[in-house]
Amino acid sequence: MPDTGGEQTAQEARSRAPEGGDVAKSDLLQAYRRKKSEPSDEREEKERERSKKQTEKRTSDGESIVVDFVANFVAGGNASFEPVKGRVLMSQRRLILATSKAKTVIPITSIFDIAVGQVPPEVEEFFDYTVMVGYIIGRQRRTTVIGGDRETIEKFSLLLFRAALNGSRARVTHPARIGGRVLDTERQPSGLHLDYEAVTFPDDDGPLTENGEPFHIDLASVIFFEVLERTADGETRLVLSVQHVKQGQTVTSEITLDSRRKMNILGRYLRLVYHWIKSGVRDVEVTEQGLEVLVGLYSAGEMAAEVDFSELLGVEESVLDAELEKLHEEELIGDDELPTSLTPQGRFVVNEEIEDVNV
Repeated sequence: MPDTGGEQTAQEARSRAPEGGDVAKSDLLQAYRRKKSEPSDEREEKERERSKKQTEKRTSDGESIVVDFVANFVAGGNASFEPVKGRVLMSQRRLILATSKAKTVIPITSIFDIAVGQVPPEVEEFFDYTVMVGYIIGRQRRTTVIGGDRETIEKFSLLLFRAALNGSRARVTHPARIGGRVLDTERQPSGLHLDYEAVTFPDDDGPLTENGEPFHIDLASVIFFEVLERTADGETRLVLSVQHVKQGQTVTSEITLDSRRKMNILGRYLRLVYHWIKSGVRDVEVTEQGLEVLVGLYSAGEMAAEVDFSELLGVEESVLDAELEKLHEEELIGDDELPTSLTPQGRFVVNEEIEDVNV
């Protein structure tokens, strides 16, 4: 027999204004209807923000945690050099190495050196790949060594470099030289921001590109750099001199930071990324045809989508497709079909070719 009584009760409930507990249900229903009526991209954005707030980790002092992983480390210059396993946490202000028995807290502002991949002899039997962090507590210099798999340590190191340098104030002379010609360019104050592929100087008063955007040094275009001592107004400062290829010319830019500690870390960063990019093309052999494709893509820049490369290079479409596939396999371009762009390794290969021509 059909349950008509239950059906009538439900109809009566729908016809009555909600009371008590039903108010909450009605409010939820209305909220759900409003949510469904929102544009999908708006809903997705709100969901992302809600998820971000739920998953964001913080220290006991309310600092946002940007790094949290388990690793083996020797903390605080431990004379025994016995690695322990624990958590590595980092906020924008502090690096924390924590075990069940102890905690080492390293203020980011106390770090004076970051050396990646150099395993100290004392701990080489324990680690395959490391980052060594030098820091000062009081007047005492200390060292900690954190080890793990290469990918984890490299990602952590990039975040550590950024925490130590992003937001620093710099003074930039660009261009200081074009080729061998010294220019009388005025030093300009600027900010400093690290990306994997570039060092950017974002500041309203800082140097700008021809497009009016903040000046940046593409790290794949760097061909030489050195730290020099310069004396001006009776004061000796460290200057990072960077030679890089820009629009087919060898340009020298000079960077100064007020802090010698930060100058040392910036020099370490450039050496590290330069090594990574260069090692990525060490065993790559590019044919003359492949090099022509790379140079063509480099020269076309943002206009690459509008260029007929097969006509430009005077080759058949099938030949061009084969070269694009090879270059993509060697990780010199981002895609094996046009339009595509050069990877840092691809730009490095092209810039070396340009430098050889200039010489």
